[in-house]
Amino acid sequence: MTILKTYDEHLAYLHDIVRLQLHFLWRWLAAHPEEEFCHALHERVDIYRKTDVNPEGLNPAQLHWDNPRWLAMEADVAALYRQHRADETPDAFEERAFAVFAPSVTARAPRDFLDRSGIDGYTYGSIRFDSPGKDSPSLIGIHIANTVAPRSIFDDPAYLPQCLLEVMRRAEETYGADTLATFTWLNAVPKWLALFPPEWQDNLEPPNEDILWHYGYWGQFINARGAFNAPLAQQLRATGRLPYLPRASRCSFAALRQHLRELSLLPQNPHR
Repeated sequence: MTILKTYDEHLAYLHDIVRLQLHFLWRWLAAHPEEEFCHALHERVDIYRKTDVNPEGLNPAQLHWDNPRWLAMEADVAALYRQHRADETPDAFEERAFAVFAPSVTARAPRDFLDRSGIDGYTYGSIRFDSPGKDSPSLIGIHIANTVAPRSIFDDPAYLPQCLLEVMRRAEETYGADTLATFTWLNAVPKWLALFPPEWQDNLEPPNEDILWHYGYWGQFINARGAFNAPLAQQLRATGRLPYLPRASRCSFAALRQHLRELSLLPQNPHR
């Protein structure tokens, strides 16, 4: 029987993802020597959010880069990077930099384990949507999370179609929307792409290699149980690249509904 992750597994996830991001950071800067270390630490990875310097949830509204405790850790890790930037591998930097962050990450871990803010607003299963912007009043952006852990969102073939159907219905009723879009690493995953019509495939933008801190990139390293996705992490360590690069796409509600009906994943009622 599959069970939810334990606290020890969550702590291990936090340690492992911070180590992985430090590994990535060293390799990213080796390939982009023009980039400042602190800029990459702030923008490419999300280590700050996993420390007890972060007084808020998983995605805080404000980042306190000027907190003296954070500045001290940042300065120590920047000094370590200068010492190890010419090494043949990131191993020494990863090990020593992790030792700087580990006490703060461990101190936050109990609060992080109980934090449910990452799935706040997911009232339509594992998909939520933003209200349309003024420039695109008929388009909604969708976000994906796993609210059925420890199961995968792909275990039940009808689950994500039902989520999408409800999102479209609510967005039509509330905003008169008729198009949805998203930017996610899932747009590189065949079983996600199979849910969408040819219009979605046609609108797929090129993979985005400008790696940023958020789950649109780093969510792939969390498995269905919410623990560390070690196989994908090993791929990054072996290649220096994220296994799945995010892509943006969009399609109309009408095309998506029709596609899901053709897959026999939705009722035939044209108004649903």
